[in-house]
Amino acid sequence: MKPIDFYFDYASPWSYLASELVEARLAGIEVRYVPIYIRGLESFASGMPYAGAKLAYLTQDLQRCADHERVPLAPPAGFPVNGLHMLRGALVADARGKRAEAHRALMRATWAEGADTSDPSVVCAILARTLGESAAAVAEAAASPEVKAKLREATDAAVKLGIFGVPTFAVARAAGDPELFWGHDRMDYAARAARRA
Repeated sequence: MKPIDFYFDYASPWSYLASELVEARLAGIEVRYVPIYIRGLESFASGMPYAGAKLAYLTQDLQRCADHERVPLAPPAGFPVNGLHMLRGALVADARGKRAEAHRALMRATWAEGADTSDPSVVCAILARTLGESAAAVAEAAASPEVKAKLREATDAAVKLGIFGVPTFAVARAAGDPELFWGHDRMDYAARAARRA
């Protein structure tokens, strides 16, 4: 059984949907969470690439998918969301052995509770509760050069693999780059690839 790398950004509501479904859809498969900065991807480098009719459709489709999957959805008033502070905070939580708890708390605060997680003070407060540390300690750790470099390196590596959006699931192949599956609705495909001998 091959592991699956799950590339995501907290700024992505589709990453949130995937996060809520991943344990059930990929049960029995090792899932490695890889936070990347969506604005480091070419299609998002200059901001939201969707507008007008497409943005309206995607908004409706997000609600439709959330309803279908019975995933609570209450997006923040400010959109698009800047996930940078959450991504850095998630790396801090991972180093503290609290990745799962922090990941769940950040995703749900943003997309199920409508919190303004573009605000670094909001992010630090969430992580302080989750990690049992002061908000100041979390902020200092998240602002470290090591954390910033780790996020940059992960994003650059994702770009080199051909990742253009999140969520993306990657399954290693015998030779060459991994097989990529883009979208919260492609987990079944990724699972089949992971189970192939």
